[in-house]
Amino acid sequence: MMLPLAMSPWEGLLHGLAVALTPEHLLAALVGALLGTIMGLVPGIGPVSGAAILLPLTYVFDPLTGMIVIAGMFYGIMYGGSTTSVLLNMPGEAPSVVAAFEGYPLAQQGRAGPALGVIAIASFIAGTGSVILLSAVAAPVAQAAVIFGSAEYFALTLGGLIVLSRVMGGSLAAGLLPLAFGLFLGILGEDAISGAARYTFGVREVSQGVSIVALAVGLFGLAEILRLLVHRGEVPKVGSLRWRSLIPTRDDLRNSAGPWLRGGGIGFGMGLLPGPSISLATLLSYRVESLVGRDRKKFGKGAISGLAGPEAANNAAATSSMIPLLALGLPFSATLAVMLVAMQVHGIQPGPQLVSSHPDLFWGLIASLLIGNVMLLVLNINFIRVWVAMLRVPNWILLPSVVALCWAGIYSFRLSWFDLAAAAVLAVLGFCMIRFNFQIVPVLLGALIGPLVERHFRQGLTAANGELSYFVTQPIAAGIWAVVALLVIGLPLLRFFAGRRRQPESDAAA
Repeated sequence: MMLPLAMSPWEGLLHGLAVALTPEHLLAALVGALLGTIMGLVPGIGPVSGAAILLPLTYVFDPLTGMIVIAGMFYGIMYGGSTTSVLLNMPGEAPSVVAAFEGYPLAQQGRAGPALGVIAIASFIAGTGSVILLSAVAAPVAQAAVIFGSAEYFALTLGGLIVLSRVMGGSLAAGLLPLAFGLFLGILGEDAISGAARYTFGVREVSQGVSIVALAVGLFGLAEILRLLVHRGEVPKVGSLRWRSLIPTRDDLRNSAGPWLRGGGIGFGMGLLPGPSISLATLLSYRVESLVGRDRKKFGKGAISGLAGPEAANNAAATSSMIPLLALGLPFSATLAVMLVAMQVHGIQPGPQLVSSHPDLFWGLIASLLIGNVMLLVLNINFIRVWVAMLRVPNWILLPSVVALCWAGIYSFRLSWFDLAAAAVLAVLGFCMIRFNFQIVPVLLGALIGPLVERHFRQGLTAANGELSYFVTQPIAAGIWAVVALLVIGLPLLRFFAGRRRQPESDAAA
């Protein structure tokens, strides 16, 4: 069924609900939310590693079902990470670090139940509101992007990769060298146009290139398993929770209402930006609540507002970060890059044409986020004691099971032993990169977006009869490159000169 681009967002959302409210897709949302929450409870396995480990399960389904499972995992893993932050002071992933600031002190005071209840409600409110906003703006952004040509897309893809490699943190080499390696992996194998073998060194198996499943699972999932094995640690014992203890008090709800709204707004805006936007959104929300929260005097000792705001920002940013992915085909985070992998496995390339060429997938995925939020609310309120029991599973049972699942999924994708070898090498490489403070996200993004960069570059050269100036003389492309230069060069120079100005002032004061 083809839907016109002029269709209103509300009509599109209703259409998506009609698509998503089928037994198959409801089951997919439930399975994704359940598996994601379980993976999020495993200390050290965040949304990227968890989604990568569970990715092989999704390509046996149709595209929409697989995407719904991945989206459910995304939300579930973040909630599971917040649960370990509150109960164990062990954040499951980076955005959940802030939850430990106030959640763990509340747990030490015997108020872990209300803290987890506030988290569940915050996730539901912010996630639901963000899905509605997502429905309103995603399609118009996609329509606006239709005017882009090869020069604009080349600037957007390559410039976006450069910016992402810098905002991930660390030194210049820590971001750009992994990006270059990822771009190399992206062109490894047969040329899609000429069919010529590139950098295969005569090895026939390499002509197909590195499987995107082997790349994602090896670089993130298996590398994380290696890290957990090397840095052994026992999971602290936790007690069970009574059902009644999950209900927040009236004061808790009163202190949470404002932070839920403020955190949701902050998260939705931050999620549109490249880089670690979800983590930044939670930190910004926490800072805002420390200034305006009703119980700000309790910060650091168990302030509900310091827990409610960042959790709302967490889920709102996760939702709005899908706008660049769906509308432009650009994943602004590693988890969204894994979602892009899931789409590409099914032969679907997100971008401006997605809303018209695959309306069921576009609107069905958005509607499934709404359904997934409801499921997570029900699951996490009723299964808290089950999640606590999951935390007692020893690593010597859990980790081998996860590794076996990874190997089976990698091999079954193309029935290739080369993929298994590539995943093993990438796992070791990813572990070493983490050990020496290199960013691994640019490797995955470079391998995924690199072929798009090459395609737009070739198309642009053909359209401009070989004139390289075409890529910087088009107005929109020139504007994109100016923004890239400002972010990559201008801001570090500004910080440098500002630091030099402050130094003489401090010397004079001394």
